Amino acid sequence: MFKLSDNLKFIVINQDYIKALHDVCTEVYYKPLNYENKPYLGILIQTTNERKYVIPLSSAKEKHRAWKDVDKERYLIYELAKIEKLTSTDIWKTIPDESDYVKHILSAIDIKKMIPVKDGLYHVVNLNPCATDTEDVKKYKDLLNKEYSFCLKCMDDIMRKADKIYENQKQTGKVTKYACDYTLLESVCDTYSIT
Repeated sequence: MFKLSDNLKFIVINQDYIKALHDVCTEVYYKPLNYENKPYLGILIQTTNERKYVIPLSSAKEKHRAWKDVDKERYLIYELAKIEKLTSTDIWKTIPDESDYVKHILSAIDIKKMIPVKDGLYHVVNLNPCATDTEDVKKYKDLLNKEYSFCLKCMDDIMRKADKIYENQKQTGKVTKYACDYTLLESVCDTYSIT
């Protein structure tokens, strides 16, 4: 049911729209402060009837150490790294029987937190380097490109998981713990005015 509209795209969503969704469903990721530094970033997918959804990417957090790399509702995005190359703020997990490398957690894909979106409420993230990029922007784009490459490898499975979660909620009418209410959010999306 879910598919990519063409190529894999990372998008940033309008903050006022995110707030409108969060006002009716508190499971929607919403950070009112420092939005410019931590925008709502996600993977754009769409249903076969052309309804668009975005699966959020969440920055690495301490709680992610305890998560499995993959489960039915999410993925950890990671890279293999030498522990001595990491800083004290980096989040990582050990690899059994491996002493030189660890899994450096870059972010998480939280499929059950996907939200509907429509044209005019988002823009596509430019992952390409620009001559005018600051050092911070270069580092951020490097991170995004690592996340993008990771997502490309498992996109079919991500969409299968999204299908299962979405269809289960639609068929049963039950919203599982910590998941967004897709029917409720779709009604907000359908009536939200783009200014």
